Amino acid sequence: MLPHSPAFKLFSAVAQRAGHTLAITDVILHEVVRQYHEGLTSAINEYRRARRALNELLPPTQRVQGTPRIPEHALSRKNYISRGVKRFEADIRDNFLVLPTASEDALAALKMEADHTEPGLNGAGARDASIWLTAVRAAATCERDGAGRRLPVIFVSSDGDFTAPGKSRDLAPQLVNDATRKGQLILRSTVVDAMDAFGYPQQLVGAEEVTQRDDFQRVLIDMATDLADLPSRHLEKMADAEVTVQLISGQKGRCCSGDGTTLTTVSGTWSIRFVFEWLPRRPDGYGGTAYKGLPMQIEGTALIVEERDQEAVIEFAPQWISVAGRDSRVF
Repeated sequence: MLPHSPAFKLFSAVAQRAGHTLAITDVILHEVVRQYHEGLTSAINEYRRARRALNELLPPTQRVQGTPRIPEHALSRKNYISRGVKRFEADIRDNFLVLPTASEDALAALKMEADHTEPGLNGAGARDASIWLTAVRAAATCERDGAGRRLPVIFVSSDGDFTAPGKSRDLAPQLVNDATRKGQLILRSTVVDAMDAFGYPQQLVGAEEVTQRDDFQRVLIDMATDLADLPSRHLEKMADAEVTVQLISGQKGRCCSGDGTTLTTVSGTWSIRFVFEWLPRRPDGYGGTAYKGLPMQIEGTALIVEERDQEAVIEFAPQWISVAGRDSRVF
């Protein structure tokens, strides 16, 4: 679950409303940054190989030179990947509290691996052991919610090193301690399970249902209009135009409810069409568009927050916009 993804946006909002801080350990940070670096490098190399193979089959005038979002000159620079990795790490640090591994916990983790005790079984697992011991340390100073109630540390991992043998999701017996017995440290195998622990069970909803809402369409239209930075003559016409909003492509939305609040998130690509004037049909039925106006497309993620007896709050995070098939931009 990466920053800026719809699932993360929903999970982050739920955690914040429940009073929790999202955290990872410094060991996990190093691991995910390394994985991102490897994945980005591999994806770019595969893309460039595929592009070369495609260009060998095309005449010079039709050959592919980069993509609208990644210009050719950017891909060729040696520091393109390093800049992308730095941005990724900055996003992680902006969205998570990074818990440092105490030196005594690192030493204890190595001993657990050497002794083959969980989660350092079979002469491996010092990394997992250090992560677990850091979570145990964090549970000693639990946060409190707005009402002053003590909040547990919810440890989210599907790694079998932390669970009892077999298909059980229960904590491994050797890891049970005072914090786990008192409910101050809880193991959950998935983010969905963690949301249940927050009191916000999750379900899927249709993206089309969100698109058809009048309040969502108003926010989407206003967002697209502001981002397009259109001249005043267009804005004047758009104020009286006939407007239609349609979901071109999108995934299932995610929804969860708890404490009288419903949170919904959905991502996709929407078309927004401003019609200034309908044109008469040509006798031959062929030709240009059937209207004068301004077509737009916008891609992004929406988060809708609905609280009892209050107007819904809708936040839209754009990723790409196109006006009349031109002037595409990435955010």
